[in-house]
Amino acid sequence: MSLPDRNDIDNQYQWDLTQIFATPADWDDCLTALQSELSAFDGDQPTATKEWIDLLDRIAAWYRRKQRLELYATLVCNVHTDDGAAEDRLRRFRDVESTFESTMARVYATLRTADPDLDLGEHTYYYRNLREQADHARDLAVEKVIAAHEESRTAADRILNAVTTEDFDPPTVERPDGTRVEITPGRFRRGLTHPDRAYRKRVYNAYHTAFDRYAETITTAYAEKITAASTLAAVRGYDSVRQLQFRRACYPETGLTLTLPTAVHDTLLTAIEANLGPWHRARRLRADRLGVKQLLPWDLRAPITDTPEPTIPFETAIDQIVAALAPFGSDYQQTARAFFDAARIDAYPHEHRRNDIGYCPSSADDGAFILMNYQDDVESMFILCHELGHALHIEQLRTGPLRYVGSPRPVSEIPSTLHELLLIEHCLDAGGALADYAQNRLLRSVGYMLYRTAMRSAFTHRLASAVEEGTALTTERISERYADCLETFESEVDWPERADRAWLAGSLTREVYHSYQYVLGVVGALAVRDRLDTGALDPETYRAFLESTGRHPSVELFERVGLDIRRTGPYERAADTFEEYLDRL
Repeated sequence: MSLPDRNDIDNQYQWDLTQIFATPADWDDCLTALQSELSAFDGDQPTATKEWIDLLDRIAAWYRRKQRLELYATLVCNVHTDDGAAEDRLRRFRDVESTFESTMARVYATLRTADPDLDLGEHTYYYRNLREQADHARDLAVEKVIAAHEESRTAADRILNAVTTEDFDPPTVERPDGTRVEITPGRFRRGLTHPDRAYRKRVYNAYHTAFDRYAETITTAYAEKITAASTLAAVRGYDSVRQLQFRRACYPETGLTLTLPTAVHDTLLTAIEANLGPWHRARRLRADRLGVKQLLPWDLRAPITDTPEPTIPFETAIDQIVAALAPFGSDYQQTARAFFDAARIDAYPHEHRRNDIGYCPSSADDGAFILMNYQDDVESMFILCHELGHALHIEQLRTGPLRYVGSPRPVSEIPSTLHELLLIEHCLDAGGALADYAQNRLLRSVGYMLYRTAMRSAFTHRLASAVEEGTALTTERISERYADCLETFESEVDWPERADRAWLAGSLTREVYHSYQYVLGVVGALAVRDRLDTGALDPETYRAFLESTGRHPSVELFERVGLDIRRTGPYERAADTFEEYLDRL
């Protein structure tokens, strides 16, 4: 069960980071140059249109350098977690990031004195978005204090990460063949897909029991995380943590924020809770396929077929994914194939490597890279397909002005989820074992993205609201709110007595308001798939939509694919579409 050394992984399955910086010394030079430019900014007030445009171009260039520096430093750390030089490089980047924030405080001070309706042509959206942020920036003295306390404000995440990774003592359970295995976070997910129900139960109970030992530490850290976010929101002049985080930076960071009205979140939660019928039906379908009278939590990832799971080597996954993207046209497929050939994917797990099922960081100048823990199985193929959606979105954005190579996070989930939908349909059409496991993926992924992430969003919203009302969060109070959410969203599952504490093993280092973006992503993806199928949307128009997502507010971008996310209709239609998929099963 030991992982191989990185040197034992074939180079074709490793990314080539010299595409970002040829040598670490080049990274050092870029860091020094950015630090110098930031320190030299004088904050003079532009007067003419050209001066404003020049300032905006300087800001955009700073962000692009910052993206590159962070991308390289982070990716090196991802695959060399034991490398002190890599950790030092990331620390040095954080130091420059602090300088960056101080310089932007001076930029905001300049912007606050300017006309918010200034027309600067193609630069106008960039200017007005920055100008709106400037209204929530504080004077330089206060901004310096905020920047100085960045380490303290983010300490909760480091504590949570330490408790759940470095300090976590993985439990050991017996496999069906009599051998024993440590249940790490990665093996936990895999263990719950095992066909032996008794083994899945052992994995589930052992893993969650292990987290119980850290309950008070995790509770304290998470409560502090929400409190810190609430304090920052108040200092910045926002009504709530939600309003603050609905002005989060686009990704990659370009200086722009996603500017989502908080009322959208209220509508989302209300509409999804009012349309839980298809989700409950999907749970009943899962129980029927598994041949059990009552679903238990260790059944929710299990394969719903007796067909042996096919082995999917990395090259086979690439072929299947590229074939599934045919509805986008041959040009899109060629772009996908070129990405796979560009040494931008680190595919296989090894010692001293980030334990992540898959993610896709990027920069405007360098494009996207994908970190996978590929397992030669169907789930890995789908995760790779999902992350490729993010990567090709970045490639499409890079065909336009680089200052706009970023996207509101809910919108960026549309292409990745749409990739998964197309691969599900491709596998269903292929028949056989792939079709059987695509059905499992449909129930697990699409339904999960629409309903379980809505549940997660409802849960964290209740916690943030409690903190803002002055309620102290204890393990018991958090667990009570989690139990209420389970009762609403997962009434078809028979939850054991301690299930209300399962949140302890959740992704608590994510932003408090994070999960809603996946709901919006799947709502958008289902709508785009429907419009592509009916001919209401052609592949060229869809690609043009992807290229535009850095230049418009979130609500307007959803309107471009026919959805008014301020109303309940899109969520109701998404539930109906999921039900249609269930009919097909």
